[in-house]
Amino acid sequence: MFQATATVAVAMPLVFPCSLRPPLVQPLRSAKTFKPLSCLNLKGERKSGFHEIKLKVRDYELDQFGVVNNAVYANYCQHGRHEFLESIGVNCEEVSRSGEALAISEFTIKFIAPLRSGCKFVVKTKILGTTGVRIYFEQHIFKLPNEEPILEAKGTAVWLDDKYRPARIPSHVRVNLAQFQCQNVGF
Repeated sequence: MFQATATVAVAMPLVFPCSLRPPLVQPLRSAKTFKPLSCLNLKGERKSGFHEIKLKVRDYELDQFGVVNNAVYANYCQHGRHEFLESIGVNCEEVSRSGEALAISEFTIKFIAPLRSGCKFVVKTKILGTTGVRIYFEQHIFKLPNEEPILEAKGTAVWLDDKYRPARIPSHVRVNLAQFQCQNVGF
């Protein structure tokens, strides 16, 4: 005789970076966790909620067809994310020295057009939202001077503790992310 058993899984809400409604920044537990920084003296420009950094293609980034190798675009995006984080007071080297890390768990790239040697371009980075341990971001690369679209990317970064396990984003980082987002509302 067969005995049937069943288990019921509790439905957990999932948040994806590509959902129609981006996740909201988590509120702070208390006002005492706010650490004012001179972090809002932004490096690079910000327009339409994006942090911008201008770069130029170097010859060694090209493939055998004379265009930027696809893998190099991920480096451009990483540079844009690091510059954005630095502009809001999060130094990636200090995070690393503390034993913590910010790791990319998902990254999707849509290639639109190639870049060639000597092309000048801008990497635009925007934070879509955060959860307790994740930061959702969107990035675009545009060729200068006419801002021809080159690439669109979306990704998720996860804050990790010193054992490389997901950990809550520190409150001062969440505050700085929220301040950047609030300053860019209405652009």
